[in-house]
Amino acid sequence: MTEQGVGRVLVIGAGLGGLTLAHALVRAGLDVRVYEADDGSGERFQGYRIGLAEPGLTALRASLPQRLYEMVEATSGGLTGPGLLFDEQLTVLSRDLDGPVEGSRAVDRQVLRRILLGDLGDRVTHGKRLTGVAEGAGVRSAHGTEGAGGSVTARFADGTQATGAVLVGADGGNSVVRRHLVPEVGLVESDLCGAMGRTTITDRFLRLVPGRGTMVKGREVTLMLGRMQFDREPSAAAADLVPGLDMPYRDSYVRWVLLVPPGHPAATDPGSAGEDARELVLELIEGWHPDLRDLVRSADMSAVGRSKIYDRPMPPWPVGRITLLGDSAHLTLASGGNGANTAMQDAVRLSARLAEAHRGERDLLSALGAYQDDLLERGNAAVQFGKEALKRFVPPRPQETR
Repeated sequence: MTEQGVGRVLVIGAGLGGLTLAHALVRAGLDVRVYEADDGSGERFQGYRIGLAEPGLTALRASLPQRLYEMVEATSGGLTGPGLLFDEQLTVLSRDLDGPVEGSRAVDRQVLRRILLGDLGDRVTHGKRLTGVAEGAGVRSAHGTEGAGGSVTARFADGTQATGAVLVGADGGNSVVRRHLVPEVGLVESDLCGAMGRTTITDRFLRLVPGRGTMVKGREVTLMLGRMQFDREPSAAAADLVPGLDMPYRDSYVRWVLLVPPGHPAATDPGSAGEDARELVLELIEGWHPDLRDLVRSADMSAVGRSKIYDRPMPPWPVGRITLLGDSAHLTLASGGNGANTAMQDAVRLSARLAEAHRGERDLLSALGAYQDDLLERGNAAVQFGKEALKRFVPPRPQETR
């Protein structure tokens, strides 16, 4: 047994993983503060529909207050029915594409993030862009026991700082915390670029995605479609289940993603948004069925963008009071569909280890070391799964067909 009490946990980043961790720590009785670079307006676009499998849903059930988890359920959507494969003219090639595992649910990333912000109140501070971290004396060790008087300090661009007992980098693929821990590890850039958007559901567009997902295979490009059909419109559900929760009105929509083929000039561009990205997709699906082209033409222009595709596995780092979670540690390709699920698993497992240290059942470095071992095993497996899954979406290059 060790001395009880962990002290304050600093979480850098209020994404899905960081906020799930905050809720889990609150439930476990730990002191937590979350620092987010965004200004809190909610105007920055942060993604589309994602699929939550049972590991992610289990993590949310274990972490969230009951009324917030009920909001997750109420605003999710089904991921059942056929997985369709079409050609460019919507001829059905298959009705049995691989899809989400049974029990998975579709959730909108922005809606879920607003739910996760619920009940955290002043534990979350916005407008705090991290510029660096510093560890106190006696806190880093590869295997040994923890020294006395350890702490870690986060420094922010506005000149303020925060000090705690543990700091968790949940600050995404370009993590400042990760660069502090392992500066030699960078993003791994693929030769692919993704263009994506969302279009409000109509009966016409819903027929394109009657089941868990649709893939349209062209000669050079693949278009992936997924429906986000809310069981209950989010603002109406919030008014009923969580009065006072900040939740704007949301239409159900079809999410579309196109992978720009290697060799296309746009594949090496850093990215663009709005009309430029939409016109690129329309160029690449020239001659396709009018329903597909109109789906792209009718997109919500505030939610159309194009970006390079990256991933990154992670090596071990010396165990100390600073650790990582989610994309900060294991940036996965979207083709694996496992980024959010893995981050939420990280959150509940880290919370469990910190709770053990808080109760005096193990020392803090032992707890963080056990978490890191688990994180690296699961996270790097998730990165590899994304690489393998990408092969389903990318047409073979000419030399690969010989």
